[in-house]
Amino acid sequence: METVKEKAQAKEKAGKGAFLPIFLCWLAYTAAYLGRYSYSSNITAIEDAFGVTHSQSGLVTTCFFFAYGIGQVVNGILCKHYNKRVIISFVLLVSSAINVTIFLGVPFEYLKYLWLLNGVAQSVLWSSLILVLSENLESGSLTKAVLAMSTTVTVGTFTVYGFSSLMSLIGNYTYTFLFAATVMTIASFCWVLLYKKAFNGVVKLEKANKSIQNYKKADLSLIVMIVMLCLLAVANNLVKDGLTTWVPSILKEQFGLPEALSILLSLVLPIVGIFGAVSNAALKKRISSFLTVGGIWYFISAVCLSFVIIFLKLDIWYLVLFFFGVVALSMYGTNNLITSMAPLYMRDRINSGLLAGIINGCCYVGSTVSSYGLGTIADNFGWIGVFILLLCVCIFAVIISLLGLLNKSANSKKS
Repeated sequence: METVKEKAQAKEKAGKGAFLPIFLCWLAYTAAYLGRYSYSSNITAIEDAFGVTHSQSGLVTTCFFFAYGIGQVVNGILCKHYNKRVIISFVLLVSSAINVTIFLGVPFEYLKYLWLLNGVAQSVLWSSLILVLSENLESGSLTKAVLAMSTTVTVGTFTVYGFSSLMSLIGNYTYTFLFAATVMTIASFCWVLLYKKAFNGVVKLEKANKSIQNYKKADLSLIVMIVMLCLLAVANNLVKDGLTTWVPSILKEQFGLPEALSILLSLVLPIVGIFGAVSNAALKKRISSFLTVGGIWYFISAVCLSFVIIFLKLDIWYLVLFFFGVVALSMYGTNNLITSMAPLYMRDRINSGLLAGIINGCCYVGSTVSSYGLGTIADNFGWIGVFILLLCVCIFAVIISLLGLLNKSANSKKS
């Protein structure tokens, strides 16, 4: 039998061994976010450069989200068969090449096709990265992985929007695409060069690995939970990506703020978003249900969106931005909960890559609607109409969470 000291040494060794694989996965996905939001972060400048409407510019990101969402489900099913060292490096290079192509200059009508291809390529990443982590980390390192991966969205979005703001000041947004391509190329080479060292030296738990490979047949309660998580996922990205994509336009059009300042102020959203992921760790210690935690985040968002509608009418931009920030915190927290925590912590019940792919695919159904749909609503009904819709979405999500809680309570009484 192992002594207490031997167990402590093994745990310390496992923790040290987890750093490199977690860092590599973090770097790959953070870099990918630069190549994903290089367009969205410059959507106002692109509209001005090409003379297009919100709905036309939003169609480009809709094409990305459409391809990405479908690809998430397909790759979630297939990711267990991939050579992770090759495929992740390859798709980062493909996304890099697409960004370079836009930097070199193409007519606007071709952007939607390029961004569609970008969505296909990047859809490989999330499910594959989550599966790699779930298969190579012991349970004690899962929280570290969840927290690290939750910062990819924040760091990636902050970096690309910050760089876009600087490029707006010098009057050439296209350098954002070159910057994103450079970072993704570096991440691709780091992945392929360090992969064997990272994933061959990790301490694995045989018992955990066996449970990962030998799933029991999914029971009804698991299926119901997955369906409800998927509904929360659709609502999540509709709200989250709606804010990420359109806040610069809202601040510029509604309040007359300069374009560079509008983009810079939008950086508040991903920065505060990271606190949502950190809060999840504390909430999950007290509340076991993923659906209940998600319901809390959506309730907070619904309240804040009500205030956004009020202060938009009163033209008080700093209060609008404050409530945007709280909504962002809630939505980033929800995203971390359903796309990272749920797949990793449920690895003994379902393949983590498959669950991550399904849930993230549903997230991008919401993203697809957020770009073209919200842009069209803004063109026809103004930004007030947009936020009334988002408020209704959050209320719907709260109802779904309550139904999930009632279903869990009913199952507990039967057992």
